Amino acid sequence: MPEGVISAPPPTGSTTHEGLVHELADIATGELIARLVLAAVLGAILGYERESRSKTAGLRTHTLVALGAAMFTVAGAAGFDGPNVDTSRLAAGVITGIGFIGAGTILRSGLHVTGLTTAATLWMAGALGVGAASGLYAVSASAGAIALASLLILGNIRPSRLWGHRRRLEVLYEPGHGTLGPIYSAVANAKGEVKQMWMSEDDGLRHITMALAGVDDNEFADVIKMISGRDEVLQVSPAAKIAPE
Repeated sequence: MPEGVISAPPPTGSTTHEGLVHELADIATGELIARLVLAAVLGAILGYERESRSKTAGLRTHTLVALGAAMFTVAGAAGFDGPNVDTSRLAAGVITGIGFIGAGTILRSGLHVTGLTTAATLWMAGALGVGAASGLYAVSASAGAIALASLLILGNIRPSRLWGHRRRLEVLYEPGHGTLGPIYSAVANAKGEVKQMWMSEDDGLRHITMALAGVDDNEFADVIKMISGRDEVLQVSPAAKIAPE
């Protein structure tokens, strides 16, 4: 090379992609299988939590999603070699595919939307699969532990309890039918609590007003629906939220 001429370094992006391809291609088959097993185990952990809550996508679905994402990563990086191989597209393709699966778990019934958390765990299972297949053992295991802790701990944290907002519910019904018991049961099933209750009777009808705590919008709607379905109940009047004391 002539004096004073400096050769340009190779493009950083292509070197990184080719490096990952060669790295995966040189890994022993046993280690690749171990990565697939780790991906399946991490997906199964998330799936078991969803299965225990009787969700639409459970143990098998999450395991297969994580394992499939890992297999795509391994096969795409180790199975194809060359200067035009871009391994960054593998994760993008996996995320796109899992998006279709996750969309199938989201259901809407009236004002209720369910399945969002399950769709998110499916997306997370795919990410864990890609991470495990890439050899990020500690990072993938840590991410799986954080995801599981989020499902178990954050699921029990209720904003309606944290901020102390209360709701008022007014019910007009014919006495003598044991109505109060089912009303209390409906509130308890919604994981709420009756903080105060006022009762009055006029012209043979009983009017009660309840201050409820720890009930969010969807659960409050369920309580109203359950109470309204009773034959002796003439009127149910939900009121606005009561500010915290």
